[in-house]
Amino acid sequence: MREHHSIVIIGAGLSGLYTAWCLHQQQDVILLEASDRTGGRIRSLCLGEKSKSCVDLGPAWLWPQLQPRLQRLISELELGLFKQYTQGKIIYESGSAQIERYSGPSAHNQSWRITGGAQKLIEALQSRLPESAIRLNSRVTSIQQAPLSVQALHEGQPFTYSGDKIVLALPPRIAQQNIEFRPPQTDEIAQLWKQTSTWMAVQSKMLFIYDKPFWREQNLSGEVFSQRGPLTEIYDGSPENEEFYALTSFVGLPAQQRHKLERKHLIELCLNQLHRLFGEASQNTIDIQIKDWSKDRFITTDIDLNTVARHPDYPGNLLRNLWESKLILAGSEVARQHGGYLEGALESADEAISLCLE
Repeated sequence: MREHHSIVIIGAGLSGLYTAWCLHQQQDVILLEASDRTGGRIRSLCLGEKSKSCVDLGPAWLWPQLQPRLQRLISELELGLFKQYTQGKIIYESGSAQIERYSGPSAHNQSWRITGGAQKLIEALQSRLPESAIRLNSRVTSIQQAPLSVQALHEGQPFTYSGDKIVLALPPRIAQQNIEFRPPQTDEIAQLWKQTSTWMAVQSKMLFIYDKPFWREQNLSGEVFSQRGPLTEIYDGSPENEEFYALTSFVGLPAQQRHKLERKHLIELCLNQLHRLFGEASQNTIDIQIKDWSKDRFITTDIDLNTVARHPDYPGNLLRNLWESKLILAGSEVARQHGGYLEGALESADEAISLCLE
């Protein structure tokens, strides 16, 4: 099967969806996504009966005063915001197991979250696109310069999409590992893409769900920093409507080590830590959810698995358009200023949109 579209966008995360939404009124756009869902690393899980009772498995926080693009988009899509809960003392656990509770300003005093979870951002953008503009389960296998075209497998069937321009809204390492470029990328570009860490690729979040916020009753904010682990950071992740309460945590064990642990054993280790930090009440969970992004084949590459779980630094000399601006990069990893944030996904998308309209 062959189709022609003015703009072919690869990757239906925030950057790809936003690019498609901004262009579809003026251009014939097709958005290809390898997985069975949109959103990429933005994913929320709704556990209660209400659509606003959701917790974030991916990025959760935003800072309106520092992220003007994201703030404008949230306003335009008429989404709600609520402030991150930071009232109470913060716990610090040293590597020698000494536990301290201290009062002081939280690093998240100015952090906000989207009502109903960050997934609401994705749902709102997707709802504003025609259904025919998005092709899920469409895995791109190669991109050809002349004639400009994309080869993909849509639910196992081969498709060719030709276009005037292609927007590659994928992490560079994912594109390099999974897509054949014809002609091949130069050694310089290939090396730059390898050096560009994939945001969140080796992160693992574990969410503990409760019917009562026992930490608040202890005058604790839920915020924890631990050098002992296995959880290195913990925050209050409760939804705005407080239909249930949650502690959102980051598992500090390296990805390769996590992969060797059975889920049951990992949960046991983490619950033991919560018992050290908070006491018996922390064991009364009504649900436990884990999202290990390092096990997501659409997010993580073999190179990423051997990197440290921290906020990456991104190459300043990364080329953002190739083939005489017919192949254009987008995504949080290629943002010039806000790499590794939702704002960066929109920043790079704005640049891609401008190039598409030239």
